[in-house]
Amino acid sequence: MRVGEDLTAKALLALEEALHECRYRPVHRSRALGLALAYLWGIKRGSTSDFITFWLEIASDNYVLRFGSADRSLDRIYSIVERERDDELSHAVWREVQARVGSGGPDCRPDPARLKWP
Repeated sequence: MRVGEDLTAKALLALEEALHECRYRPVHRSRALGLALAYLWGIKRGSTSDFITFWLEIASDNYVLRFGSADRSLDRIYSIVERERDDELSHAVWREVQARVGSGGPDCRPDPARLKWP
């Protein structure tokens, strides 16, 4: 059973990485990420709503709501697969992603000074 447990941990880690990347830009929804979600759903085969919400929100153009909604969905996914979310691990993934993509560039959050207000 160890192989299945390792796959579950790795699938959850892939979702953590996507979650923290969506803090800075919409995430490319790869087949690998889709496979991780499908694998996790297959563990319990319940409602797909949290999995679909996560899939949609990480790629949303709405940078204000994207992370919060995806984070809530990921919390529920952890609960569905009966795993406890490790805050230290999540924070370590965030630091890794921040070092890679959080330093600026065209895909990061827009400059508030350039936003057009009604």
